[in-house]
Amino acid sequence: MRYAPLVVAAALVFGCSDAPRAFTPDAATPVRDAATSDLGPRDAAATDVPAVYDAGPAVDRPAVQSTHDFVLPGAPDDSPTRFAGAEDPSMAPTFVYPADGTFIPPNLPSFEVHFRPGAGQDLFQVAFIGSVTVARFYTRCMPVNGGCVVSLDTDALGHVAEAALGRGTVSVQITGTRSPEGAAMGGAVGRSATITLGVTRNPLRGAVYWWASSGSIVRYDMGTPGAHAERYLQGDPINCVGCHVLSRDGSRIWAGRFIPGILPTPILDVPTRNAVGASFAASFGTFSPDDTRFLASNGSTLYLMDGATGAAATGLAPNFPGSMPDWSPSGAQVVFARPHGFGGPTGHSGAADLMLMPWTGSAFGAATTLLASSDVNNYYPAFSPDNLWVLFNRSPDSSYNNLAAQLWVTRADGGAPTRLAHADDGDGNGDSWPKWTPFVESTGGEVDEPLLWFTFSSRRDYGLRLQQQGTAADMRVTQLWMASFRPNTRNTDPSTPAFWLPFQNLDQGNHIAQWVPSLQRQMCGDGGACAAGETCIGGRCIGAPP
Repeated sequence: MRYAPLVVAAALVFGCSDAPRAFTPDAATPVRDAATSDLGPRDAAATDVPAVYDAGPAVDRPAVQSTHDFVLPGAPDDSPTRFAGAEDPSMAPTFVYPADGTFIPPNLPSFEVHFRPGAGQDLFQVAFIGSVTVARFYTRCMPVNGGCVVSLDTDALGHVAEAALGRGTVSVQITGTRSPEGAAMGGAVGRSATITLGVTRNPLRGAVYWWASSGSIVRYDMGTPGAHAERYLQGDPINCVGCHVLSRDGSRIWAGRFIPGILPTPILDVPTRNAVGASFAASFGTFSPDDTRFLASNGSTLYLMDGATGAAATGLAPNFPGSMPDWSPSGAQVVFARPHGFGGPTGHSGAADLMLMPWTGSAFGAATTLLASSDVNNYYPAFSPDNLWVLFNRSPDSSYNNLAAQLWVTRADGGAPTRLAHADDGDGNGDSWPKWTPFVESTGGEVDEPLLWFTFSSRRDYGLRLQQQGTAADMRVTQLWMASFRPNTRNTDPSTPAFWLPFQNLDQGNHIAQWVPSLQRQMCGDGGACAAGETCIGGRCIGAPP
């Protein structure tokens, strides 16, 4: 159930004891009903964008601002009345997560704010201040690693999204006070600095498959409210299901086993997991958008396979040098890395160029250089959903498990590359395997602008919950992070600070997030059966949590 702010003097009763409570003020204060957010799917035509983006129309918004208060479980019912004390700047709480300027979609399953409280504080107001609506949440401290964590569920995020309507952003401020149980009112208050949080008008769409360090492929469906992460392909530390790639429509998957041994494996039909054709050996690959071809690599050379049979296909010269290919969504060309020296099944070391190669529908044309190396390694290239950008990694040496890996982007038609420094947050975190989501979205701000999402793997800290910078590099946990990319940005970094994807397991390493438009499942019931480890729910096979 989605909870809504209380209109004055109305009564609101929640059936669940742990649900947030809307606060009723003693004196009537005019407030407006909560705006209704359209969080439904966008039209598929949203992916058809021009080569040069135009800004959308200005967004009208009401001039009257309203404030809505919500009391989170464990906080006193009258919490909003306990913040009238004198302000003491020495008691200001400090933000730990998220970073200032982060953008999030409104349909995350949860989102957290991490902070360090002022001395003696035990009650907090976390305010999301928009141009029309202010949503304030009251909470006790959930202690984590010397600080406090506030976790917002989907209902709470709905109100944050409503506060962001019109401008597309909210200012976030934390106010803390000392107000023990039984106290009639609070003492002095400390107010944090404010940060800006962007919330897009439209939800994040698609489904994601990633490799977990347990040796399995795990998936999550952003399009299903209440979904959980599901184990999709079971593996183990020896029979490891690792490097994987999905077709653009999400109907096919190829997942290497025993890497770096390169055991021949077949393409699989995603819903049934049945093999499609014969097995072949590879460590990297990409499907043509129509699934008729699979361009594979062993880390040194590219070779073309038939997408239906797994047999070798014509259209590419033998022993063609290249690695880590990615087919453009339009099908017109492929981008790949070409190492200057040795390449192997886990990647390559030393300098590497990024190359483009056109596809005629039956054969590849001559390769041209998209980005020449200046003694750096350019690798893991990925085409954006509009075909206009190539996201890639850069490091001074190896492409495999390199903590010095950086996030970069370049236009697919050439030009100087740009480091995505806002998203990769400095050196030393191994920000690797960047991948776009399948759709072009929009900011939903005063001037509606296009926005793209991308994910990557990182060994950075996750606020207070995962602090590992003092841990040996090879012992740090890798997690999936997401950032937005604003293509209308000119002459500066178009990325925003990244946020942690909340549907993953903090206790295992997660890598290589591959996105598809929708999650394709095996139907069940009426004689249909599910694969081992899945349960038939509502006519669809649902996997168990990893």
